[in-house]
Amino acid sequence: MKKFITLFTLLITLASYSQLINYTSVRLDEGQNDAYVELETFWSKINEKAIENDLKTGWMIWEVIKEEGDEKAASRPDFLIMDFFQDSVQLNKAKEANFYEIGRSAYPKLSKKKFDKIWEGGPYGDRNNYQLVRLDNTTWIFGDLELGSVIQLNVFKQLDESYERYEMEFYKKWHNKGILNGARKWWEFNKILSSKINTESSLDDTPTHVTIDMMGREIPEEEWEEAWGTPTFADQMMWNNGAATREILDQSNLKLVMYRFK
Repeated sequence: MKKFITLFTLLITLASYSQLINYTSVRLDEGQNDAYVELETFWSKINEKAIENDLKTGWMIWEVIKEEGDEKAASRPDFLIMDFFQDSVQLNKAKEANFYEIGRSAYPKLSKKKFDKIWEGGPYGDRNNYQLVRLDNTTWIFGDLELGSVIQLNVFKQLDESYERYEMEFYKKWHNKGILNGARKWWEFNKILSSKINTESSLDDTPTHVTIDMMGREIPEEEWEEAWGTPTFADQMMWNNGAATREILDQSNLKLVMYRFK
């Protein structure tokens, strides 16, 4: 229970919009998924120790859900790692840290031979890396986060300098309505600062921003007007104008496999 509460305390407070997040997409060979989850279970204790040593604030593993009929399925990764850092100072501290030694301290009873076999054995897959900064998010009010929870990750390319303001000053207003009526549980808005691409990507262009949605209940048709109200002409124009400031490059669903937070 404490870990669940701490997770969203972190997402709400430390996501006070300067938090840095590293995404690492992992593409595996066929049949390696189970072995990879075992590897990340091993790494979970190392990440706990890194968090304890103030090298990061959190770590999450998401499995990419391959949808039937998805033309981009073959070029999508199998997993996404998210590492959270309070700021650039903590991130740089983590970059300079010796994670092998941190790992040995996390497994003091494991022989060096056995430790090295797991450490070197993998599978680690082919990886792409992205660094992001949190710009905004809604407030979590739905209690404990459970393993197996599903999010939608949306990748955008900014087309106009006003795009970020539309997301944070207009779209967020509607996301908050969704929070109140239960249609939505979470929304966050992140800017991509840099990327290192080592494998084939499902993206046809260079992304600039990422949003994450966690949806809630489906609103029955008879409740629609009460739940959402009637959009004004100004709302309709804002939707249309806002859509012109961005291009959606990709969408994918991810399932939460494991996480560690302070």
